[in-house]
Amino acid sequence: MPELVLCGSPPPATPPSAHLDSIDAALNTYAAPTLRSLKIDVSGVDRCDVPAYRISLWLRFASQRIAGKLRLRIDLKEDARRYRDMKEELALPICDRATEIHLRFLPEVFLRPPPTGSFSALTDLMISCGQMDGGELERAVSSPQCPRLRKLYIYVPNLVPVCDVSICSESLECLDYNAMKTGKLEVNAPMLQEISVSHAAEACIIAPKLEMVRWSGEYNPGLHQFAVSGRHLQSLYIMHSSFLGMLISSTQLMKRYDSAKELIVSHGLYQEIVGYVTFLMEMDKLPICESLIILLLANHHALAAMMFHLLRRCSCIRKLKLFLDQFSPPKKTSCSVSGCPCLLPENYRLDGITFDSLEEIGIKFFTGSGELEQFMKLLLSKCNTATLKRVDITVPLAPVSSEIMEAVERIRSVCHPNSKTQFNVHAREAVKPLAP
Repeated sequence: MPELVLCGSPPPATPPSAHLDSIDAALNTYAAPTLRSLKIDVSGVDRCDVPAYRISLWLRFASQRIAGKLRLRIDLKEDARRYRDMKEELALPICDRATEIHLRFLPEVFLRPPPTGSFSALTDLMISCGQMDGGELERAVSSPQCPRLRKLYIYVPNLVPVCDVSICSESLECLDYNAMKTGKLEVNAPMLQEISVSHAAEACIIAPKLEMVRWSGEYNPGLHQFAVSGRHLQSLYIMHSSFLGMLISSTQLMKRYDSAKELIVSHGLYQEIVGYVTFLMEMDKLPICESLIILLLANHHALAAMMFHLLRRCSCIRKLKLFLDQFSPPKKTSCSVSGCPCLLPENYRLDGITFDSLEEIGIKFFTGSGELEQFMKLLLSKCNTATLKRVDITVPLAPVSSEIMEAVERIRSVCHPNSKTQFNVHAREAVKPLAP
């Protein structure tokens, strides 16, 4: 069966309407009864060029011919907020032979799933649109209408009206749910292995086979419950952000699990002392993990103090990865807040602590800052050089500057001269191993 790919943005001398007319013409001239894959990817167009009726014609074509994959994406050349008053409804027809459907529509489109019928072959569904009705959403993605669905991604900025959503699926294995204005999210999925949730005021998850949990946003154990689930995970993602006195945190979720093979901590710490102290308190006890991944969205406090607070609580990890904020310039001072506890000398004392199990260290977006160099030297001084196999340092830009290479050499000098630890410096696609 053939594939049909219609992608791109209008050439500079071509009106956007003419480019879209060419897509219409290609579909109108397609005579075969079946299509294995249809991909329509349009960017750089005006909102008025892609009214809902035009998209509906593309969807109708797909519903009649697709026996495989459908991917439809539309991006405007200007800020979509300019068109927020142009509300339009778009009906999604039944595509009973489609196995994958990926839809990314304009933010102001109100998507209407079919009230009856079945997507009987569908295994993967991704919907990104402006608005949906919560009741229609839950009906469309639950087992009666999608009996074979395995992967589901939902990104809807507005549920209209604000309501509870219940997803009941006998086949679902992976769920990524991000629908603002969700009241209570209920998920009953006996085969579910991976779940990612954002913007649910309440939640009740029944998923006995769960292996990966990603929770973005506030987590309250009294309101968000994993009713049927084990206490061990392959991967756990939690976040903590404190800015101008506003705290958003899902760190309480760590108490739900005894261990996670991979623990991912995403946090943004700004200059407030209260936010930093709260972070220390919430991260006082971590689940047992083999890999610790830190995503630094923002950090206005001493890096080493924060990192060693975490590492003291999981000193038996085998892998450590640190993703820095690539847009922040190297800091000359660790913290500018007078009296902040991150500046206390005891934060840098590692008496009696070693990281004998650590095999791999990865630093991404290294800028050669003295602060990070200090942290790495302290960390390596406590590692077992017989165990540590490699250190990967990724810099934001290529070629790698001499200042960064000198900083890396100073970091590596902490290791024993006979150490077989491999140091690699990555810049974009290039990898530059350091000579021993």
